[in-house]
Amino acid sequence: MDTSARERARARTYIHNASGAARMFLCVLFACAVGVTSASTPVDLKAYLQPVNDIDRDTYLHPKEGSNICARECVLGEEPKICYYEWTVENYATISDACGGCPDNVTDCFNDQCVTADGYERGILTINRRIPAPSIEVCLGDRIIIDIINNMPGRTISIHWHGIFQQGSQFMDGVPMVTQCSIYESTTFRYDFYANNEGTHFYHSHDGLEKLDGLEGNLVVRTPKEYDPNGNLYDFDLPEHKIFISDWMRLPADEHFPGLRGVKSGQDANSFLINGRGRTRIGTKSTTTPYGQINVKAGNRYRLRVVGGLCTVCPVKLTIDGHTLLVIATDGNPVAPVRVDSINLFSGERYDVVLETNNAGGPYWILVQGLATCVDQRVYQLGVLAYEGTASGQRSLPEDPGYDGFPLPKNYRILNPENASCNYGSGGICATQLVNPNPVPKDILKELPDINYVLTFGFQGLDTEALFNSYDRFIVSPLGDTLSSTVNNISFIAPPAPPLTQPDDVPADVYCPTDSDGLVRCPEGKSYCLCVHVIKIPLGSVVQLLLSDKSPRSDLNHPFHLHGYAFYVMEMGVYSEDFTEEALIEDLGKRVRATSSAPILKDTLAIPSGGYAVIKFKANNPGYWFLHCHFLYHVTSGMAVTLHVGEHSDVPTPPAGFPKCGSFTPKVYKD
Repeated sequence: MDTSARERARARTYIHNASGAARMFLCVLFACAVGVTSASTPVDLKAYLQPVNDIDRDTYLHPKEGSNICARECVLGEEPKICYYEWTVENYATISDACGGCPDNVTDCFNDQCVTADGYERGILTINRRIPAPSIEVCLGDRIIIDIINNMPGRTISIHWHGIFQQGSQFMDGVPMVTQCSIYESTTFRYDFYANNEGTHFYHSHDGLEKLDGLEGNLVVRTPKEYDPNGNLYDFDLPEHKIFISDWMRLPADEHFPGLRGVKSGQDANSFLINGRGRTRIGTKSTTTPYGQINVKAGNRYRLRVVGGLCTVCPVKLTIDGHTLLVIATDGNPVAPVRVDSINLFSGERYDVVLETNNAGGPYWILVQGLATCVDQRVYQLGVLAYEGTASGQRSLPEDPGYDGFPLPKNYRILNPENASCNYGSGGICATQLVNPNPVPKDILKELPDINYVLTFGFQGLDTEALFNSYDRFIVSPLGDTLSSTVNNISFIAPPAPPLTQPDDVPADVYCPTDSDGLVRCPEGKSYCLCVHVIKIPLGSVVQLLLSDKSPRSDLNHPFHLHGYAFYVMEMGVYSEDFTEEALIEDLGKRVRATSSAPILKDTLAIPSGGYAVIKFKANNPGYWFLHCHFLYHVTSGMAVTLHVGEHSDVPTPPAGFPKCGSFTPKVYKD
């Protein structure tokens, strides 16, 4: 067996396809777990400290010999690197003193530590005073070490590495009170894991609503182009060519939880940001802060990595004027190339596209249009695509196209349409119509699953009497309804200690009860409840989940994200009088339902309103894995479940000194 460092790194990406003893053997052989080098000499991490800003093009393409910079072109046979990041999390503000004369003096808008956002001044949360937060860009097999220094008064934090499987480092997944304790004020927590699956990922706070106030950033794991089945389709994959799309509010996110009933009701975005920049209208005037800008040269094929760092219920449509987008990957997994004009992104999704720079003139607008509930307010954002070395760089920007954007080309095609409108004739292309270029395991494609579980999500309305006779967590909808978010009529609440690392400290009575048939349900006599919703999954089993939305049709397509895995997207659709959830459930027990003979892998999927998605995966990564709606206010109010895969003995032991937490309720005695 080839045991070069690069082959060991590549082998780690396939560990999640192994099962049982094979998986355990591979994990040991290829050192996929944190702490496997316990006998080695302590490392001086300062020697591996990475720059806060993205490196420039020349440094990336022509690194100095012996450089420790991890953002680099990945080369066959190269030794993996240690990539160390030191991050301070703190309260901050847009248009702060660091911005000097911005926006009147545009140069000042690019000052170090100046966060412009959309030009509206407000309090924010930042990592190292940047939005998006500093990027992590590494090669497959690199070791990522991040020190999180919590400098926020009265706040906790935890960071989830969205898309990283954490095989062998399950306690680094970053879900507070599931995989770790939150990081308290004035303390430092060290995340330490290997980049063992490639792709365009990102990271964000998983604590409360902090992600929406700025705590999220890019995480890219590259491989040598020889490993990419679509590597021949692009010339450059540069750090500067990331498009990070985030939604933005005028008020801090906490001000909208549970929700206001006046003029600022609901939880919709006021604007969007492209790479942390943009403009917004205040009354009849627009701010004048700089737009996010992507620079290219004519005659090249560039890989763009697009991240849906969204939090609210508004997905977005991405279009680049005068250019098509060749889609080559989603959620870190390759797909057979498909050319489209626009892409709809839901919260947590990522798409890699190739942009061919064959146009003249410019500059060109990058348009992000808010969908669903953001349509009425016509919320949108612009960025700039500029051609270097042409008159484009000297030309002024074209006229603002407004929310409606550009005229649609003939034979317009859009990827990921709302409500799974998958019809090539009308231009909609869904995830189920994309093709996996890699072989799909037989047990996924041809065999019935070992576990078939139905997860129906929605809301429980709370009337005044119910609301004020309990302390249920809830949100207030834009219509003024008081709602608790649920999965199978259960609203998830976190346990008092993380079951992954402190199983003995979690009282048995906080878990939802399990019937004799193994199904988790509310206690007898209750149609709705709050508890720690954990579903037990045998290690090595093939799992099929039906994610089902039985709510009346609306413009909400809930995006569900599964930690620790990528899943095969077997089927999506909408219910009707002739095709109900009950009929689908009955059929799932009889035959394999698959729209494609080569279903793609994703880790985040938007479920059609009033519809469903069937997903399938091999449960070969033991641990406690969160499965939840990625609309931030929905997961915060209970639309989540935890999959407990395997036994506690299957999970590696946390490092020595790993933080513990829990309730303190000692017995009280009379004096």
